[in-house]
Amino acid sequence: MYNFSYFKCRFQTCELGIGGTPSLQGKGALVDILNADSQENRFFIFAQTPKQLLYYHEYAMPPQNDMFVMRAANNRVREFAGDQFEVITQADHPYVYVVIDANPDEPLVAIENCKICKRAKDEVRMVLEYSFSRDLGTVGWKVKLEPFEPKLEETSRITRLMAKINDPQDSERSLERMYGIKKTDFLIRNCLRSKAKRSAKRKSDEMRDYVLFSDKELVIELLDEELKKLRGAKNISRPVRFLQDHVVIDRATYEAFIKCYPYMKNRISPSRYNDYTNPEKKDHYKNDNLYYKYQETFSAILKDITE
Repeated sequence: MYNFSYFKCRFQTCELGIGGTPSLQGKGALVDILNADSQENRFFIFAQTPKQLLYYHEYAMPPQNDMFVMRAANNRVREFAGDQFEVITQADHPYVYVVIDANPDEPLVAIENCKICKRAKDEVRMVLEYSFSRDLGTVGWKVKLEPFEPKLEETSRITRLMAKINDPQDSERSLERMYGIKKTDFLIRNCLRSKAKRSAKRKSDEMRDYVLFSDKELVIELLDEELKKLRGAKNISRPVRFLQDHVVIDRATYEAFIKCYPYMKNRISPSRYNDYTNPEKKDHYKNDNLYYKYQETFSAILKDITE
């Protein structure tokens, strides 16, 4: 029998808010993030950047009816003295279960109470809240996980789902066996740094602050050359979106974009710009041959990134 603490997802609009109903737009975006992550179509980073908390996670089973079961483990190591008084460093990543039931209007989050680490529940809540708000911020939402005392009928779906898992809490639990130190330390940490860098520049009105590539001027100039040739909101947004999707630039505000390229002011409106550069809207340039031609246009940058 698993012992959980429960939290409600309270959706709030953030500075990029576009309006709408939290139980529809906010919850829908949350489900999209979890589905993409569980299918490995998009990597969801489980971290709280200001406190440098990073958790590994994996899915204990495929999503079932908008319900998600994760194993979450911290990335810490512990040191102890060996036989010859040498210091031995060893991974120490016990995991707890996290269940997200997205069926209610305000999704219910269950975090397992860990017998080994009493603060695990609070850390996981903090990390989950920050991570969801970070990714949902691109579509105008943030999340607050508030403690909740549910009734039996509100937790019955979670209880039935967890009954399918035979993993007693007092057994040895570790994710590093599944992930490997090389993958966790190299890939996840690099993604975390990239995300932190991108998030820090979100409110700037300088286009250069959104450029993630080392040679900022080259990116600004290449984009300038392409934009001068274009008319129409979708055409103008296409090279911008290409560079976003390839992590060359972050999603800049309309004000920063116009400040850098003032001749664009009468060619594209804020609403059109925000719509076409919204990373969650993947269908805008799906099967778009002109989009893929930018692979050659920006080849110098992309080659440097992949090498």
